[in-house]
Amino acid sequence: MDHALHHQVEPSREVDVDLTVTSGTWPAGLWGHAFIIGPAQPTVVNFCWAGFGIVTRVDLAPNAAGVPHWTSRNVRTPDSELMAAALGAVPPAELPGLLAGAQPAFTNTAPHFLGDRLLLTYDRQRPAEFDPQTLEFRSYIGAVADYPVVSPHSLFPGVLTTGHPVEDVDEGCMWWCNVGLEPLGRSRTDRQGPLQVVRWDGHGGIETWFVPGAAITQGIHEIAVTQDYVIFTEVGNQDEPGTFAGRGRTKPHPPYSDIFIVAKRELTRERRGKAVPCAHARLPYESFHEFADYRQDGDDITLYIAHSNGWDLNIALGESDRTWHGARPIAPGLHGFLPLPVDASPVGRYVIDGRTGEVKDTRLFVDPERHWATLLYGRDMRRPALERSRYLWQAYWGYNPEMLVPQAVELHREHPYRIVPVEELSAQPRPSTVACIDLETMQEQSSWAFPAGSFAQSPVYVPDRGEGGVQGEGWMLAFVQFPDHTELQVFDALALGKGPIATATAPGLKQSFQVHSGWMPRLAPQPVDYRRSSLAADLGPAWRELPAALRAAVEPVVQRWS
Repeated sequence: MDHALHHQVEPSREVDVDLTVTSGTWPAGLWGHAFIIGPAQPTVVNFCWAGFGIVTRVDLAPNAAGVPHWTSRNVRTPDSELMAAALGAVPPAELPGLLAGAQPAFTNTAPHFLGDRLLLTYDRQRPAEFDPQTLEFRSYIGAVADYPVVSPHSLFPGVLTTGHPVEDVDEGCMWWCNVGLEPLGRSRTDRQGPLQVVRWDGHGGIETWFVPGAAITQGIHEIAVTQDYVIFTEVGNQDEPGTFAGRGRTKPHPPYSDIFIVAKRELTRERRGKAVPCAHARLPYESFHEFADYRQDGDDITLYIAHSNGWDLNIALGESDRTWHGARPIAPGLHGFLPLPVDASPVGRYVIDGRTGEVKDTRLFVDPERHWATLLYGRDMRRPALERSRYLWQAYWGYNPEMLVPQAVELHREHPYRIVPVEELSAQPRPSTVACIDLETMQEQSSWAFPAGSFAQSPVYVPDRGEGGVQGEGWMLAFVQFPDHTELQVFDALALGKGPIATATAPGLKQSFQVHSGWMPRLAPQPVDYRRSSLAADLGPAWRELPAALRAAVEPVVQRWS
């Protein structure tokens, strides 16, 4: 059977269209703006992640025509202009040499918000601010020289950060990180590097602190924060050098999550640029996304993790791959896409002593029959819910044996915390689902399974606009992909099992690979004109030593952004 996942690397396109409600009634109280972002297809190389972003904003309140409006725009940045100029000037045979060691700001990972300001992110580069109304680039956050750890390159110097910074509701700032990963000795697989805490107040330069006790081996994909601590959890995704050059994966990523906890009391202005201590915890299962209740019980942190068992994001499916079941060729529409995970995906709630790293309590939510391929969750981002979360809306892509390949299965066969043994991996698909999790009990509050052949992307929670701000009252939105079209489905957030109360789409509307989402209550004028540095300053003089044709092609871009 054809499946929407087989169509995710088809070409992306910009869209500006009113939606048509095709079933149900669009809720009169639905408000604000839903965002989702991903890498535009086709990409720079034949892998779905390696492309500059495309961002979608859906204006949820009915417009003058009485309907919601959908806007998708390619993410245009100085780096995207540099890449276009370089590709036009460099013969294809010389492209690998140009891109060796490059870390362009693809800006394709997640939307984040600081008050009324919009940041679009990418794990391998600085966050970038965009105008939420026009979706136009405004500035990278911090100059390249502001970051302690930078990988040099004449056009695309690397600044390894995180796809998910976090806003601090007490301090009015954002936290993220800067990491440097270098090969361990002569190893071709293992890397390690220091962790730098990054803080930004929305106006000036970034502040950084060095954490020598945190030896990072994979990366930090999401940051969590509480009233007293900033929490850095290693992502379950080891970026093995050479993978995309055809060498393939040679070892699995570690089957656990390392967590480094830094006390805010150490992160003072007087200690900027200096070493600060951390506590360390290690939990079973790999991690993708995590957050913490902002309010603590003493020094006890309540941390929630969406785990990613056996999901290897560094494998690109190709025409030589065969399925684990039946050794069938991989569908052509999956070439350049990633396999799905080879185990079920739990969500965990952990109580951890912020001073010592002691894990004091563990609760898991997982149904091996339904919970496969966890995505970014949706949650209530209003202050009471940030302080003590009650509900979480967790979406899953589901289980698709047509995307299960021997390389991924064998890499994770001996995972010490497997939920589903390799011998029990089914030859039958399981649908994409979304579950509302009651975080007090870690039980399912309600759930929904999407039709066979379709799947939902990361959900968006939209709170009820009424007084009181009761957690869970409102709507859950799902961007649902079918092989030939995309729908925006609206659910009662606490009654998912009733199915969508409204569905909207437009003729020809079909979304490509977009993954992480968010919600903004309003589009406000942007009086802050933040501009940290020029492109010329970020690149330094090295670009002037490029071959003449390449230098001539990129010089107008450098001048325009300097």
